[in-house]
Amino acid sequence: MHQEAEMIHNDLLQELFVIRRNLEISSINPSLYQQQQQQSNLATIEKFHHSLKELSDYLSPAHIDDSLPLAIQHTLVKWRSRIPELNLQMELPTDWPPESLYTLHVVLMALEELLQIILSNISGRLSIFVSLKARGNFNELMLQLTDLNKSKKTYISNIKEVAYLRHAFNFLTCGKCFCQHKHNAEIWYFRWRHWQKNLHI
Repeated sequence: MHQEAEMIHNDLLQELFVIRRNLEISSINPSLYQQQQQQSNLATIEKFHHSLKELSDYLSPAHIDDSLPLAIQHTLVKWRSRIPELNLQMELPTDWPPESLYTLHVVLMALEELLQIILSNISGRLSIFVSLKARGNFNELMLQLTDLNKSKKTYISNIKEVAYLRHAFNFLTCGKCFCQHKHNAEIWYFRWRHWQKNLHI
């Protein structure tokens, strides 16, 4: 949320100020408001609209009211379009029982944060596999990270921000977040108990 606030302050508000100043100048002296400036303002407004849509999706993720698998798929597709060279695969169920919106928000924010940490700290060829499964009385979101650059391996589990993320997830969901290493892969698990949608936590 701090990052989103910084983006609004340093990007969106600055662009909005520029558009406002241009409109003020055009109202004072229309001859100075040329077609080129109009095109520039239209491009800025389009960028502004895109940024607001991304912020809206972050605050209220798409499909979160309908299905957790759909919401995760939407999040992963967004990351794939943002970083085309990323080898991102997923295995998500078609049916999923209803859950508390609170829990769904925490799970999606944890996924977004972990992806942000991964892609900010590892450069090179990455393969990420994401799966969602119901296991008895708890649910599991698994993220398998394979660093294809074998000569220089970076383990996300050694980064302090991940420790904060793990503790926050455990506290907010009464669940468990942990990591395992297998061969050249780092596997992250997010597990939480299945709560009914109408249950307030």
